[in-house]
Amino acid sequence: MKKKLLSVLCLMLCLATALSLTVTPALANSAQAKFEGVDATGLVMPDKESPIIVEKELLTFDVNEFPNSYYSENNIDEFLSYGARVTAEYTFYNPSEYTVTSKLLFPFGNYPDYIHSYLDEDGGYVFFDDTDKYDVKLDGVAVERKIRHTLSSRNSSFILEQDLALVTDGYADDEFYKPDLTVTKYTFSISGVDPKNYYSAHIGFDVKKGDNNYRLLFPESNCWRVLDNGDMRILTSVEKNGREFELYVFGEPLSDMPEWKAYKNGGAEDGDVIFGKASLVNSQTMSFKDFAEHNRPETSAVSATDWYNALIAELKAQGKFNTDYILVECSAYLNRFEGSLMRWYEYEITFAPGQRRVNAVTAPLYPSMDMGYTPTLHSYTYLLSPAKTWKSFGELQIKINAPYYLNQSNLEGFTKIEGGYTLTLDGLPEGELEFTLSESENPVKNKYGGTSYIQPDVGGIIAVLAILLAIGLVVAGGIVAMVIVCKKAKIKREKKNSEDGENKSSEDK
Repeated sequence: MKKKLLSVLCLMLCLATALSLTVTPALANSAQAKFEGVDATGLVMPDKESPIIVEKELLTFDVNEFPNSYYSENNIDEFLSYGARVTAEYTFYNPSEYTVTSKLLFPFGNYPDYIHSYLDEDGGYVFFDDTDKYDVKLDGVAVERKIRHTLSSRNSSFILEQDLALVTDGYADDEFYKPDLTVTKYTFSISGVDPKNYYSAHIGFDVKKGDNNYRLLFPESNCWRVLDNGDMRILTSVEKNGREFELYVFGEPLSDMPEWKAYKNGGAEDGDVIFGKASLVNSQTMSFKDFAEHNRPETSAVSATDWYNALIAELKAQGKFNTDYILVECSAYLNRFEGSLMRWYEYEITFAPGQRRVNAVTAPLYPSMDMGYTPTLHSYTYLLSPAKTWKSFGELQIKINAPYYLNQSNLEGFTKIEGGYTLTLDGLPEGELEFTLSESENPVKNKYGGTSYIQPDVGGIIAVLAILLAIGLVVAGGIVAMVIVCKKAKIKREKKNSEDGENKSSEDK
């Protein structure tokens, strides 16, 4: 048996060695393979009747460095010193015989996902302010500009007309959400649940399909399910007795309190009801304007009206999938949704009749990073389509100033020059500008790059299966041998016990 066990251990060691040779993990689960950046975009002319034309645009990408894959409050200075930028320099001309004042908007994206918020001393979320080092200039002189914010999403593309409509002066006009809309905040406390025996306990209530006269916001809801009768059961984890949570009602206050029930777990089946309840602690009434302002951090760079309008857009986006149940989801409530807001420069330019003016807009440049390549591949997107809002657009010159290699581009014709690349086009091309930069002329795609799980090759699988089969045979043989030996030993013991019993019986007699 010792020899057989030694054989098993040896084969297990061989298996471990085979696994280490044939299975290549791309990245540990704690590392992110891809980091989303931010699309940069061109200048927008909101006034479709404006006579101003763009005679030419010089688009310059200054990429003197790549960003890190993570920034936090511990390396703010490092983030603020990051210097990659894009500058769009427009030569405008007013061909009309009258003076024109135009309000211009330049959307430069939200925060990339490798830049994170942090908590201040008061527990509020703070986002890095990276706009002080960028300018909007007119004929070489900095002009006054505002930073506007609208709801955006990293998971959806920039759509000019749709996103432009969100830039609103004053409070947005919505059929349901209005500044004086009544909002009631109900605070409940959990009691009576046995968390030791039901450590996954949840508590919730059923919501019937409504007529949309009011909406519910349950910020701490972490699961829900649609019941057979069509109602929806929304729940939150118990965690411990005494835990308080909030429920918001937009519109008329509730005439009856929810019928709370505790369940063994988040599955919340009817047969899994356990003892426990949620009792009303207090209620508070406010206006929707006050509700929006209350959830806006004091340190936020977002104006009160932009925050209000973005919150409405978020509530409507979250609620459109479950309006039958008069619900909106919890993410709209979180004050850190500031990280999902699109940022815009807003400023004005006045043109005299027949006047030419040069307007340069500089904005931060955050690429997406694909660490599935060695070295990392950095992708940049510049949206050219907004320039179609101008009455006429002339020459477009693109310069990429970078000590790196231009690996890919959706526009053909880039010429390698000292310190970078250049391309000149007569007018706007179709589509957007997309290109990648890397420290290598030919970055190598990692064999298992871009995955967060272990992925063996076919040869490795066959080798491992063969070893497993061998181990199985040896282990099986060992088990059979052990069973036979144990049975023989048992028979011998039983026989010996029987003989001893007979002898003892004779002696007794």
